[in-house]
Amino acid sequence: MTQAGLGPALDDPGSGKFLRIFSAIRRFAWLIVLVTVAGATVSVLATRMIEKEFEVSGTIYIKNDRSQNGGPIQAPELLSSSNWIELLKSYAVLEPVVNKLKLYLLPGQGAAPNLFADLELSERFLPGQYILSVDDSGRGYSLKNNSGLQLSAGALTDSVGREAGLKWMPGPQKLAAGMSVSFSLLSPRDASAQLKEDLEPFMPTENGNFLELKLKGTDPQLLASTMQAIQEQFLKVAADLKKQKLRELSSLLADQVSQQEKRLRAAEQGLASFRVATITQPRENVAVASGLQMTEQTAYGRYFDQRVQLETVRNDRRAIEDVLRRLTSGEIAVDAFQTISSVRSAPELSKVLAELTVADAELRALRTKYTDEFKGVKDLQDRVNTLRSSTIPAYARALARQLAIQEGDLDSRINSAGEELKGIPVRTITEGRLERELESAKILYINLQSRYEETKLAEISAIPDVSVLDHAAVPTRPLGNQASKIITMGFLASLGLGLGLAVLLDRMDRRFRYPDQASHELGLTILGAVPAIPRSRNGKAVPSDHLAQVVEAFRSIRLNLAHSFEPGSPICITVSSPSPGDGKSLISSNLGLSFAEAGYRTILIDGDTRRGDLHRTFGAERRPGLLDYLGNPQVSYESTLRPTSHRNLTMIPCGTRLQHGPELLGSARMAELIGRLKSQYEVVLVDSPPLGAGIDPFVLGTHTGNMLIVLRSGETDRQMAEAKLRILDRLPVRVLGAVLNHIHAGAGAYKYYSYSYGYAAEDEIEGQEEPKGLTQGAKA
Repeated sequence: MTQAGLGPALDDPGSGKFLRIFSAIRRFAWLIVLVTVAGATVSVLATRMIEKEFEVSGTIYIKNDRSQNGGPIQAPELLSSSNWIELLKSYAVLEPVVNKLKLYLLPGQGAAPNLFADLELSERFLPGQYILSVDDSGRGYSLKNNSGLQLSAGALTDSVGREAGLKWMPGPQKLAAGMSVSFSLLSPRDASAQLKEDLEPFMPTENGNFLELKLKGTDPQLLASTMQAIQEQFLKVAADLKKQKLRELSSLLADQVSQQEKRLRAAEQGLASFRVATITQPRENVAVASGLQMTEQTAYGRYFDQRVQLETVRNDRRAIEDVLRRLTSGEIAVDAFQTISSVRSAPELSKVLAELTVADAELRALRTKYTDEFKGVKDLQDRVNTLRSSTIPAYARALARQLAIQEGDLDSRINSAGEELKGIPVRTITEGRLERELESAKILYINLQSRYEETKLAEISAIPDVSVLDHAAVPTRPLGNQASKIITMGFLASLGLGLGLAVLLDRMDRRFRYPDQASHELGLTILGAVPAIPRSRNGKAVPSDHLAQVVEAFRSIRLNLAHSFEPGSPICITVSSPSPGDGKSLISSNLGLSFAEAGYRTILIDGDTRRGDLHRTFGAERRPGLLDYLGNPQVSYESTLRPTSHRNLTMIPCGTRLQHGPELLGSARMAELIGRLKSQYEVVLVDSPPLGAGIDPFVLGTHTGNMLIVLRSGETDRQMAEAKLRILDRLPVRVLGAVLNHIHAGAGAYKYYSYSYGYAAEDEIEGQEEPKGLTQGAKA
């Protein structure tokens, strides 16, 4: 149905929701302001109770470049970059800091700063909360825990808390008579764990050279002292670990040099003994006939070279297999690989053996500082076990297989050449083998001696891997502007809460307030919206533009109702509302005036036989009226008609109030009256009781066949209206739509329900101020 003069369509969900929220905010503005002010006040009070937080930072430089090209001899890197943070957060670093600064002590409120200056802990003490009380004489004390159990008592001149494991003698100079002081003690390990949680170490780049530290707290002096102590202790532990590692590596190399020196002496003694034993025997390098020396010497040299090489390969293979068998039986024999010449010429196996030597040294160094449960010790132990049990044996077996292949090849070539060289004594072969063994032992000894000397030099001139780049400084400003943040967050949170409460209360409101509640929830067509009729105050006249808004609203309703009926047929309508106080009588009377003003012959019937007072609105007599005519045949039809101030408008008052009035409204005489009125008037308006008052409005609706529902903004109960409308669905009554009464035009959800000011229709008659066709008396 066309809704002339109502502004935009009401089916736009986006604009409807926005306008509804805006209206709710306007309606509950007082609540939003109250909640916002309360939240901001609480935030301001909270800023006064929250301690300021400070942050101290420092930077440690980590040297991880181990390139020695052109530089001095140095030890390898102590730890990988990822493990420096683990070392920093270890108890070996943090616990000495806790003990040095007494971070295990937490003084209570009001305690003097120097009261606990000389407090120390014994090896066994009781962590917990304590209360120290001085008697009124100022000579004695008592120490209790937080449960009230007395742990210690005595004179102030004695040691306080000896039974609890405390070493503390504050004396009467620091403790006044009647004084009570509370404090808490943590174990150094628990305090270290707390410090570990507060400390924030991180590396800006992976495997970088800079380790940055951050620490937050409320005491700037203590924060700076703690950070400095952590940096100093970290450097000390790192330097000790490095020196210990170098000492262990030097000791291990010293043992290897001593063993290799013995093997070298044995090789020298073996060669010397052999030469002494064969000094008187003839040699194979005698002169030969001319022309044969080159041929014989080449075959001779090749045979003995291959023979010596075969013996070397065979001995090395057997030695490797012997070491592997010892490893299988559980005997530790990895160092025996170092004496095998083929092992030294195998780069991969030599590299793995060197890694094992370094890993053993690192493991010994770490075990001097940490237990076997430390992550670094576990990781290194797993690495050593892997090298010993799988990596080294795998490389050794591969080398043994290669030597076996080489041995078979040499044996085949020697057998082929053996027929030619059967007469050559084995003395030369044995001597060559002994010389090779001596040379191999000498080279290995020189290498080990060189590495040992390098390690000793590195130990003497050890340079720490870490150094402090940025020392901690006492912070002078709190960490950010916490007060402004808290106040801003409190203000925004309370504002959001106020807005949320406003929207929630609006959603929970059962009263009708918005147009979409009529159109979408109740399924009614909105025929018009009537603004709140202004009243004069303090004798001042109501502005004509405001009255014009009301007049234009009734004109729009009149237009919509006129087009709801077939042209030429009478307009017969029952006007009702869900509950009393919705303004149906006001709508009925002013709508009748609007039709009369438009030239329609209009009859207005006060069908509210229970509480109707339209007669007062128009200044007419109530009796005889409608019920008098229906209940008494002696009362004539003409006697019930009352003229009004408008010549086109006539009214019938409700008449004498009768208990059986509802039955009279449903009588045939009432139907006959409605039919007679429809034949004499163009517009028949019946002002009925509210739908919730009884059956009267439903009976009157069946007589007229049409009903207009009045909904008052902020008053009408939507659930009541919905229930009564369901009853109308079962009756032969056409619900034409709804009129929204007492709205605030031009604001919120009714923003587009107002009319342009300055365009009121007026007569050019001097002194005319108020538009015609407007009553204010009836609002029932």
